[in-house]
Amino acid sequence: MNPRQRRGALLMIVASIGAIAVFVTVLSYVSSVRAEVGDMVTVLRLKEDVRANSAITKSKVEEAEVPRRWLSGPFISETSQLDGKVAVNKLEKGSYLQRSMVVDAPRLRAGQREIAIMIDAETGVAGKVQPGSLVNIYATYTATSGQRTKTCATRVLSATRVIDVGKLRTTQGESGQNGDQAELGHVVPVTFALSPSQSLKLTWAESFATKVRLALIGPGTTEEPPEKEVCTVDPTAGRSP
Repeated sequence: MNPRQRRGALLMIVASIGAIAVFVTVLSYVSSVRAEVGDMVTVLRLKEDVRANSAITKSKVEEAEVPRRWLSGPFISETSQLDGKVAVNKLEKGSYLQRSMVVDAPRLRAGQREIAIMIDAETGVAGKVQPGSLVNIYATYTATSGQRTKTCATRVLSATRVIDVGKLRTTQGESGQNGDQAELGHVVPVTFALSPSQSLKLTWAESFATKVRLALIGPGTTEEPPEKEVCTVDPTAGRSP
């Protein structure tokens, strides 16, 4: 081996030793950081702002990993822990959810009645309405005056709070005039907390309306549109059940 080859071999050895030293240094640094940070745990983080007394649905949260030692209290790690819960106060986007931030959805207050109606799963924003949600309740009617028939839609109740949502059920409609097989439908029982007069109005609407629909109210909505109906007939006014 000539001097040039010896110098090349020596440089390769030195470079290898340097690479090993760098690798060991980086590995040591990573290990020290892990030791300082500790184990990582999964918690739920808000993807958007949530107002007080609103339900925290699955679409509003995401999973995030944080060091266990950073957690100062019991945090929420699974979406199932949010079932039937509402926010205690206004929660901002990016907040890590703790158990103290949510409470059970409100039930009945003095003077209220608990009333449930069946809502069409396809037209009643099924899957999005949760306990604690605010909804408007709409109904469509057919009004007949002489030989004239007019279909009307009205807002039966505004800003009504949902206290429970049942499981999806299958129903069978009426058979057709030609003996056709009845179509299967899907409904969901939705429970509200209402005053006696509101309960009576909703019962009347469900019994005589062609369709009853729910409209989920978006966060931050404070005013309702002035239009309560799209025709001059109000089927829920001036009648006694």
